[in-house]
Amino acid sequence: MNSLILCEGMTDAILLSYYLIKTAGWSYCKQPKDIAIIEDKIKGESVNWYKKNEDRLLICGVGGKDKMKSFFADKILRTMTDAAAFSKIAVVLDRDDKEITDVEAHASSIFQPVIKSMINNQWISNTYKGPYLDENVEALLVVIPTEHEGALETLLMDSISEDPYDAVIVQKAGEFVADIEPDAGKYLVARRDKLKAHLGVTWAIQYPEKVFRFINDQINSVEWEKSEVLSECFKELIKI
Repeated sequence: MNSLILCEGMTDAILLSYYLIKTAGWSYCKQPKDIAIIEDKIKGESVNWYKKNEDRLLICGVGGKDKMKSFFADKILRTMTDAAAFSKIAVVLDRDDKEITDVEAHASSIFQPVIKSMINNQWISNTYKGPYLDENVEALLVVIPTEHEGALETLLMDSISEDPYDAVIVQKAGEFVADIEPDAGKYLVARRDKLKAHLGVTWAIQYPEKVFRFINDQINSVEWEKSEVLSECFKELIKI
């Protein structure tokens, strides 16, 4: 059985792969010869395959939240309508400043005709026209975070804050970013920039010797699999 996870960016893909390897028994593998999905690194895409027994999992970072629809249409849709390549598809989207129902409505509209209905943290059966007859695909939407506005960085800081000692660091790092924002408008332009800076300052204090490492090294240095926040957020995703 083949399954697919679509997420917004490379950072999301790194975290999800790390988490599923640690909690669900997946391991990295080479791209299979029967499904050719090629990443465009210039567009910020990432395409990586994993295996567990006879099952295979593809995790794709699509290069940004506004590219989810085009990535699916250009690189996934034909594999479904021509070959029913994936029996399960999970989509991980940042909540940002939206209501959960708005994210659900958006997700339900951009993967048609394969997926017509998506509900946060629920596997929903969708039927679409395959190469010869109607096919079924199980679809899951994971909105992060669920409890309040934010994005992946918010979820990670919620996880870090499970430790009372580190919660103070997260709080103080946020105060620092807010204080310096008026003098750093050239760099902190968008809301997401401020979130990234908040997480970056937090990590710089926690791991000063690792501050110059790439983001994947930073993520891999934290035992996210022990986090109750992530366990709750990804409780359905690990069933993929």
